[in-house]
Amino acid sequence: MKELEICTMKDDLQVNHYPGHVKCGRVVIHLLVILFGISTWIGVNGIFIELPLLVNIAPESWNLPAYIVIVAQSANVGPAIYTFLRKNKRELNESLCILCLLCLQIFAMGLLIFFYDKTTVIIGEKHSLILLVSVFFNALVGCFSSVLFMPYLRDFDDIYITSYFIGEGLSGVLPSTVALIQGVGERLECNTTEIISLNAFHVKFPAQYYFLFLTLVLVLSFIAFIILQYSSFVQSRKNLRDSNFFTQTKVQLVSYKRHNEFDVSANVWSNDHILQKREEANCSSLKKANNFYVFRKIYLYILIGICCFFSNGFLPSIQSYSCLPYGHLAYQLSITCAQFVNPLACFLTFWIKVSNIKIISCLFLVCLIAGCYVICIAVLSSAPPLQTSTIGIGLIISFWIILSGVISYLKLIIVSLLKHIASSKALFDTGVIMQAGSASGAIISFVLINFTDVFKMYDSCSA
Repeated sequence: MKELEICTMKDDLQVNHYPGHVKCGRVVIHLLVILFGISTWIGVNGIFIELPLLVNIAPESWNLPAYIVIVAQSANVGPAIYTFLRKNKRELNESLCILCLLCLQIFAMGLLIFFYDKTTVIIGEKHSLILLVSVFFNALVGCFSSVLFMPYLRDFDDIYITSYFIGEGLSGVLPSTVALIQGVGERLECNTTEIISLNAFHVKFPAQYYFLFLTLVLVLSFIAFIILQYSSFVQSRKNLRDSNFFTQTKVQLVSYKRHNEFDVSANVWSNDHILQKREEANCSSLKKANNFYVFRKIYLYILIGICCFFSNGFLPSIQSYSCLPYGHLAYQLSITCAQFVNPLACFLTFWIKVSNIKIISCLFLVCLIAGCYVICIAVLSSAPPLQTSTIGIGLIISFWIILSGVISYLKLIIVSLLKHIASSKALFDTGVIMQAGSASGAIISFVLINFTDVFKMYDSCSA
């Protein structure tokens, strides 16, 4: 034990000898992980935020969000192949896959700088082919983020998971800020034949510069990942974390050994009847604990699957139907404010981290209520309630903000819990479920929008 205490004291001295350097190092790693997280969805989010301009340029018009969602979710073919290879014990180089994906994303976003408004005739109809192809490759990174990017952080401290989700949130904030400066959604014009809500003459700078900004951010994310993967500065701190964990494990093993020795010595004086009862009680409590653990894990998997079904698949497809009847300003504010509240909700977990299943269930119920309101408004888009009222505009924007904030907080909390209570591959399994939920939501919304009359356009000019 003396040797163990000396060893532990040496490790503590190594960690605390330069506390300022350690804190500075952690801050740098936090920033790198945030930049890495930004790359996940900034491509798809950036295109969505520019939709108030794009829907008036693209031949798909109001149906463009549904096309973008279904194309984005079709990128799940990549994670599906990756998952199949993993299940068949065909391991791929994780870091090399991430590097290739980030390079593809930079190229795809760069294409939009020059070709975002170009159309192609397909089977006699015009389509924004280059835009949709770019969406696919940008979405490929987002779809891989759950099964490849997030599991990449399994060797980092748990706190960096929060930084990663903050980065995901900022992937919406950064393009939202630029779109606000650009002036997307500020003006509305109308004539007797069509809605001309926004065009190149109404914005402060053209979309080319907007997509150039996104491309530069992706380059920074690419550099951040290279530093995370190959820098000795980062690797040494990962090793330090692992050595501390190893030291703590040694202490726990010694304590466990002493505890067992004490139990053995005590059992010598016990009779067989007491031993049998104790073993039965222990088996019964262990079985109950195991059942509760399995139930809790399955329940959390279901919750995060449903959250992703709505937040990443179904709801983005119908956002134009729920907001545009209240005006393009309401549409733009609902997109922008929801993006801003996302990282704020993730920051909240630094101070308030919920682990109680009942509280998580209550937060999920709030999401369901807000989601039902948004869906009902989208169904009634041809003549929604309180359409000309400030209250109606405020309600639709508020419910979108609530949805974005609470769902973002829930997803981060659930991922953190699963990382703790499940196995080492919990992050990968969670990512598969998240992508399955997102894909199913996108498919259902696409079918409802394009092959049924559930959602109808509102003609603001004729109103």
